[in-house]
Amino acid sequence: MIFVSGANGHFARAVIRNVLANAPASSLVVGSRDVGTPFARELAELGVQVRPADFRRLDLMRSALEGVATALFIPTYDTNDVRLRQNLNALEAAQLAGVRHLVYASFLRAESQRVEHSRLVHFPTEQAIRASGLGFTILRHALYADILVGDLQETLATGVLRRPSGKARSAYIPREDLGESAARILTHHEPSGLTYTETMEQTYSGQEVAGLMSEVFGKPVRFEAVAAAEWPRYMTEHWGVPPELSKSTVGTMQAVEAGEFDVVTGDYARITGHPPRTMRQFLESFQP
Repeated sequence: MIFVSGANGHFARAVIRNVLANAPASSLVVGSRDVGTPFARELAELGVQVRPADFRRLDLMRSALEGVATALFIPTYDTNDVRLRQNLNALEAAQLAGVRHLVYASFLRAESQRVEHSRLVHFPTEQAIRASGLGFTILRHALYADILVGDLQETLATGVLRRPSGKARSAYIPREDLGESAARILTHHEPSGLTYTETMEQTYSGQEVAGLMSEVFGKPVRFEAVAAAEWPRYMTEHWGVPPELSKSTVGTMQAVEAGEFDVVTGDYARITGHPPRTMRQFLESFQP
């Protein structure tokens, strides 16, 4: 049996869709704090086992993982001061339930000391998984390309793409593409101990992304840098992200400005057998 946590989240949904395209519904178990959503009910109707799961509760996680051989753990969107404890609970539950192979959704350059969620959550979780005795695969994700189009209507209406980075280049990859690669790991025999860093085949600066938006959408778009220190306020005011979550992004944006994410690998193609979409192809998938 295969298990995917956080079933109602965007990334988990992408993984689940791809798993179901390659494996019978009866082989899939999904966990969520809320098993009553329309999506969860839809999965249950397809024959997927939908189980209550909460990284905060060891007992519930152990029950959710009963009979599971391979599990994908996707960290929650809670504040970073509690996420490590949650991950360690889930890891202990996996050990107790007899899970044989654990796949963890981590982040690019997880060893970074600038990035709060890497320093407090991802890197120590990776270390705990390596020491757990379980088979494992670490999937280090580049920045989601999706964060560039979360306010696409506003960007096109104003003609301004506002993001941190200055002239620095960063690695991106579409969340939907990552769903395909994670599903591939989950549904095929995977040797233990591998860490993949998944990126597009080139990095992009903010100016380059704005230029591509101009070409793809047929409207002039220019790039305007937002200082890393100002980014949490921007996220809260423009996207409605709670301040307690947005404030933790300062270090991530400082890493972007410092060029820390100017990284390209071929790991995605090594997993899937084909490259991820380019930034142009990703943008072309959106209808403004």
